Amino acid sequence: MRELPETVDTQARLPLFSTAALSPLHNLNRRLFEVLIDEWRRRSDVTPGIAVLGAKLAPLSDELLWRLARVPICWVDAEFLRPDAWSSAALRGRGDHSITESPLPRGRSLELAGLTFALASATAKASSDAARIMFGMHQAVADAFAGFSIETVHRLGQTRAHWVRPRWHQSPEDWQRMIATAEHAESSRLPPVSIRVFNRMLADLEPAT
Repeated sequence: MRELPETVDTQARLPLFSTAALSPLHNLNRRLFEVLIDEWRRRSDVTPGIAVLGAKLAPLSDELLWRLARVPICWVDAEFLRPDAWSSAALRGRGDHSITESPLPRGRSLELAGLTFALASATAKASSDAARIMFGMHQAVADAFAGFSIETVHRLGQTRAHWVRPRWHQSPEDWQRMIATAEHAESSRLPPVSIRVFNRMLADLEPAT
């Protein structure tokens, strides 16, 4: 990850990770969980990966779902580690067909894309480092989001919605570990779920440094 400059104003950056500042991110995470549970309950025309995640989340109490949602990272991903996908040249084209289509239905993808891209852009404008951590972004992608206009964000919410997916959706064991940690929040042997999710995100970001 890009090192912060020695003159960074830490007091200006800390509010980005305050409970109030993270509330939109937490609400987005909670909405994703609702979508996954709803899709699992539909039973038909649901991709296996989404069904697995929905089945894991459905039995959880509202308290546990919020515990999972109130972490400092976004549970929604959209190829944020791929600078080639978010380059100016790529965005002027019709899309990178090497990127696997979202496992979510089109309507769900459109909803989550609009929410996620708007929040990611606002965060990147405030701090590209915060955007990298919260959304698991490559530095070049964070810089791109920082420069997007409102109109561009809206357009990308339509044209790149098919990139939106649950983070780590192909690794349900990661979700299970996070759920288990949230279920045993009082255990002194386990770190808080926010720390476990944060460390998992940092592992993703390490190769992009």
